[in-house]
Amino acid sequence: MYNEYPPDIRLQHLIETYWVTDGMIDTRFTQGIMPDGCVDIIFDFDHDNCIGLPQLVGTMTSPLEVTCQPGRVLMMGIRFAPGGITALTHIPVYEITNRIIELPLADMLFDSAFYISLPEITEMEKRITYINQYFIEQLHKLYLPDRQIGFAVSVIRKNNGQLSVRKLAEEVCLCERHFERKFKAAIGTTPKMFSNVMRFQFARRYLKMHTEENLFSVSLACGYHDLSHMNKEFRSLGKISPSDV
Repeated sequence: MYNEYPPDIRLQHLIETYWVTDGMIDTRFTQGIMPDGCVDIIFDFDHDNCIGLPQLVGTMTSPLEVTCQPGRVLMMGIRFAPGGITALTHIPVYEITNRIIELPLADMLFDSAFYISLPEITEMEKRITYINQYFIEQLHKLYLPDRQIGFAVSVIRKNNGQLSVRKLAEEVCLCERHFERKFKAAIGTTPKMFSNVMRFQFARRYLKMHTEENLFSVSLACGYHDLSHMNKEFRSLGKISPSDV
């Protein structure tokens, strides 16, 4: 069973959502998680309620395949808003793009007391409350995410990835080259790739809501040049075709 929980209102500029997967599976199971432009930290709890090293999952440009073994699956994730992870670290986010890293690297993200206290909390919602409070207490010493890039992300999302990089650079008053460098460092991908991911996500939602519409019309409604272009992007970003949605 999968559930999402909103962050404290004071953290909404940094954290998109907390998510929890809790359930029993009978056989080995692999699922593809589609790119969404975000960085996640994943905690995997074993049957004794202990956690191994959390994993930092960088911005993805292709599906992330997660394999679960038979038994109980109990995982919790922090999905940062695009660029939100930069409040905790100055490591350029492109250095972890398409990578999964165990978190000794990220001792800068959590202190030792955090790792001691979290496993002692047995209820998942109380764990989320604890993480909320942990980050709120850290707010005064977190880095400030780049406001120009944050604004660019909001413009891309509002327009479902259908604006050119030139237009986006104009919106934030930067030259294209400087804008692309800053964007890649904060988000992990180029603005063009992030826009493609947002358009792909929009097209998937559109397909689910307009099941009777033909795919050519869908491709135009979602900002693709034609159906061939949409098919190509679905294969590249999701390893699926539009008809699979």
